[in-house]
Amino acid sequence: MRIFQIYIMLFLLSACSEIDQDQNSEIKLKEGNVNEDLDLLRKDFEEQIVNPAPNVHVAVGFGLANSILIKGEGEDIIIDTMGGIETAQRIINEFEKISLNQNKTVVYTHFHADHILGAQAFTDNYNVERIVSHRSTIEEVENFFGIKRDIIGPRSLKMFNSILLEKDKGITNGIGIKLEAGRDTPGYVKPNILFDQKLSLDVGGNKIELYHAPGETDDQIFVWLEDGKVLFPGDNIYKAFPNIYTIRGTSYRSFRSWYQSLEKMLSLKPEVLVPSHGLPIVGAENVKQILTNYRDAIKYVHDQTMRNLNLGMSPLESAQSITLPESLKKDPHLYELYGTVEWSSRNLFNGYFGWFDGNPTNLFPEDSSLTASRILKLISAEKLNKELLDASVNNDHQWALYVSDILINSGNESDEIIKIRAKALDGLGDQAYNPNARSYYKSSHAELVGELNSDSFIDEDNEMEDEILSELSMIMFFDTASVRLDPSKVDGKTLQTIAYLTDIDENWQLTLNNNVFTYKIIPNSPAADIVLSSLTLKKLMTGNINPITGILLSNQNATGENKRGFLEFVANFRE
Repeated sequence: MRIFQIYIMLFLLSACSEIDQDQNSEIKLKEGNVNEDLDLLRKDFEEQIVNPAPNVHVAVGFGLANSILIKGEGEDIIIDTMGGIETAQRIINEFEKISLNQNKTVVYTHFHADHILGAQAFTDNYNVERIVSHRSTIEEVENFFGIKRDIIGPRSLKMFNSILLEKDKGITNGIGIKLEAGRDTPGYVKPNILFDQKLSLDVGGNKIELYHAPGETDDQIFVWLEDGKVLFPGDNIYKAFPNIYTIRGTSYRSFRSWYQSLEKMLSLKPEVLVPSHGLPIVGAENVKQILTNYRDAIKYVHDQTMRNLNLGMSPLESAQSITLPESLKKDPHLYELYGTVEWSSRNLFNGYFGWFDGNPTNLFPEDSSLTASRILKLISAEKLNKELLDASVNNDHQWALYVSDILINSGNESDEIIKIRAKALDGLGDQAYNPNARSYYKSSHAELVGELNSDSFIDEDNEMEDEILSELSMIMFFDTASVRLDPSKVDGKTLQTIAYLTDIDENWQLTLNNNVFTYKIIPNSPAADIVLSSLTLKKLMTGNINPITGILLSNQNATGENKRGFLEFVANFRE
């Protein structure tokens, strides 16, 4: 029985006229299909250890993100740990050429997989008493890898070209070349020092201040090393337009929070900027210019989007009309090689006003298949197929996607339609300036034609899984089970069971009522139906223990007078 499975890949780890080919030129390639800007950016990700300030050493190019060593007297600081144990170990080997200190304090700048999943390599090699993060990081990790994973996981694979064959992959992901999350063994370790707005630490004589700085994520922090005026901004700045909306899917990323966080950084007057992706920047004026332009670009898109919306433009009209001023557009830190102006602008409306665009047609819209079927009563499938073929011949790829959507949604799918749709996706990928757009188009094409890289991800390892599972809360597993409940299986039923978790001394009452799964700790409970460890329950819920041979027929993993009743309860969540 498998209620839900934690896949390693998710530890990583969104008119019939011709299209104006110049529209949205900021995300299209110039003639020749060679993205020279991206090719130049690739040089920033060459594997190296960079020393931009005394005692500060940055591992660049080993994976998607950087890991940073601040050497101290007897104890070092590690800022971010990479996306997997094997890559982190390679960096440890390099850092040991610089420092042999056995005591480390680890700092997570935010919850993304490429920054936290190498932590176990550091805890295995060193005495790590403190792992520091913002207070919300644990919840962000568990939401990301729990209830959100079924959507974010596959979309992340497409966005980072992870499912593409090597011959089809792009030259860089915009913020790095190598994506180790999903290939390496994940080694997340839960942080144990949490803070809200500001935390001051003295680590091996290095006095650092950590500030909450929401931007690319709500839990984002930056680190300030006063000695040398070194700023570690996390992912609130990198050498590309900020990813204010990511197509893999994300909670709303606030423009205002992001540019206000940058203003907080500017107020410190840093002289060295050490981002968590790409090369450091040295020199007070250089750093000031980059931070100022980054702040101004985010604020410009915010302000002009709101101006357009207030003038009556639709969200899409507004987004497609905005381009950065020339003074910002020419800054290499604002080339649209990760986020884009249009995607960011479109998401501002959603963040401020939600899904309803003001058009009453969209209050209770028809199902897309019904609308498509009605269109085919006005325009024959034969005419639409001819329109689709003409679009393909003319390389009118976006229109080909629209027409194929209508035909497929109306139930008129055919091998020829899929073939043309695949060609359109491949063509749009070739045209895309933005590497995330390219990867998503190309990955969608690969799915249709069956040219997928099946060797991209390592197999699960039980010992590793136990270590990961132990770092995740019981609530995450119950929350994830909740969103997998098929209400038709429990309609009209009221069911309840109690599990006693020995290692954490908690009695959990699990209830199914009104087709809803609820769960709570009860202090004075009657006899539990089942007695087991929290790890055993997590393994049962992830399919790593057979419910019959491992639980029902054996007392090795679980005891109790009503194990069968408990297993029948959790069977309601079987996929």
